Amino acid sequence: PNLITRIYAADGSEISAFSRERRIVVGIEQIPSAMVQAFISTEDDAFYEHKGLDYPGILRAALANLRSGRVKQGGSTITQQVARMLFLSGYMRGGVFERSFERKIREAIVAVQLEKRYTKREILTFYANHVTMGHGAYGVEAGAQLYFAKSARDVTLEEAATLAAIVQTPARLSPYVNPDQALTRRNNYV
Repeated sequence: PNLITRIYAADGSEISAFSRERRIVVGIEQIPSAMVQAFISTEDDAFYEHKGLDYPGILRAALANLRSGRVKQGGSTITQQVARMLFLSGYMRGGVFERSFERKIREAIVAVQLEKRYTKREILTFYANHVTMGHGAYGVEAGAQLYFAKSARDVTLEEAATLAAIVQTPARLSPYVNPDQALTRRNNYV
């Protein structure tokens, strides 16, 4: 992943840092289980049961979207989101992934391959280090530092739930942009 480039003085003190994406990679053992559970409950409650695709979830989302006449729900698993973030950037237009059957089919194929090659723990690690947290922050460590000025391993249950709430739409659910809506999603959904 794109990381922060840091410049240090001869005495070891940091002079400056440069990056396109504010990201600090951490291992899954550095992420509290409450945060992992918050992401799973919010993004993919069947994470440990499926092999990359959640067929009941896809059907549920498709029916809800047909009823509403527009895309209201997503049926992507955490593994599909990892596939999209890591391997399908060519489908991104103006900072948003295009909605096309071709992209969804490729995403499904890559997700199944990821599940064959990596453990659930490794997939969660990829997710935790690539998920968009808003304001140029990527990954839970950068998100925890941005919003709470602390390491991900030190966040409280409420802070972990807030980070999980932000992921759906960081531009809209950031506590900096819309604190009431972020709090409502955290309390009522996550």
